[in-house]
Amino acid sequence: MRFAEIAPVRATERAAVAWSFLYFFCLLASYYMLRPVRDAMGIAGKVAELPKLFLVTLAVTLLATPLFTAIVSRWSRRRFIPIANRFFALQLLAFAWLLRAPHAGPDAARVFFVWTSVFNLFSVSIFWSFMADVFRREQGVRLFGLIGAGGTLGAMAGSALTAVLASRIGAAAFLVVAAVLLELTAQCVSRLSSIFDGPEEERARRDPELGRGGVVAWLRQAATSPYLVALVGYMLLFSFTSTFVYFEQARIVKAALPTTALRTELFAKMDLAVNLGSLVLQAVVVGPLLRALGVGAVLVVLPALTLAGCVVLGVHPTLLAVVVFQVARRACDYGVAKPARETLFTVVRREDKYKAKAFIDTFVYRTGDALGAAVFGGAAALGPMVLAVSVPACVVWMGVSFALGRLRPNVETSS
Repeated sequence: MRFAEIAPVRATERAAVAWSFLYFFCLLASYYMLRPVRDAMGIAGKVAELPKLFLVTLAVTLLATPLFTAIVSRWSRRRFIPIANRFFALQLLAFAWLLRAPHAGPDAARVFFVWTSVFNLFSVSIFWSFMADVFRREQGVRLFGLIGAGGTLGAMAGSALTAVLASRIGAAAFLVVAAVLLELTAQCVSRLSSIFDGPEEERARRDPELGRGGVVAWLRQAATSPYLVALVGYMLLFSFTSTFVYFEQARIVKAALPTTALRTELFAKMDLAVNLGSLVLQAVVVGPLLRALGVGAVLVVLPALTLAGCVVLGVHPTLLAVVVFQVARRACDYGVAKPARETLFTVVRREDKYKAKAFIDTFVYRTGDALGAAVFGGAAALGPMVLAVSVPACVVWMGVSFALGRLRPNVETSS
């Protein structure tokens, strides 16, 4: 099979795809230099304290979402996306100074855990909102897998660098490099904006509805759309089940590996394996699969895999089992489910491409996290049976995934 058949990029799309590819590469390289540090800091204390961190993350997300919505309503994407990424970069430099000591204090570790979790959701949501805004649905089906591969290569680069250097240099050095990468993403946005929007076209493309009403008014309107409600349900079930697996991973890894350095190294190696699998899926599988089966059928794959993995992990909760399951599940998410999921936003109103997507990808996601953390904390005494709670959720999640392939939004607008 020729590459052009796997990811058919037309001549007029090459520059846009190349800059989008580079944007996502830099963004995920930045995050994956931070992720192992965050996960190691998250379990430096008691695993039982993780639910509190998830609740704090939800609270911070709740405060940040209305601010993000207000910025989107007032500024064009040409302005607010670079500003957002540079704002995150400055915060990283502040953390680099704060974490410059060989051993960060527990309070600094907790703050960094929460900040990284919020940063990841908002930065990736902004990226895919931008992609859904500038590419049409038909283009998304063809190109989002290839663009996603750019992020996967960036994630591999960040993970590999962390795996090699985690035990040799301090966290502060990683944070400085990550901040530089975020500045490069701002440069990519400028180039993409020059491709898609001239000055007059940019003003014409701005939806006047983006500035109307507040968050409550928009939420009331969005609640009347079965399409958006189904997307909310999908994200809640996804994050709920993901949290169960994450907590079981934390429990098993903490018991199996005695030091933070060993845990950081394992997480980095897992990230590298995930991204290798994701790259293969994005490059040669997801595009043909979407065109052959449709979005709904492809979305069912991840909840079906999660269901099978939770059953195995509930019966056989070992380090090998959790590593294999997490690598397979996350590779399927990034390589198959996410490109399919992002095409769902290409057909909604421009207001929803930014406001709905940010709300779903951040607040709804963290709400599912908090619910999962609460259930896990309450059922932790049940041992392996805790994962059995996720089985009914996976079954419902499969149904919602299939339905999303058939539903259509109330208003469709092309970019």
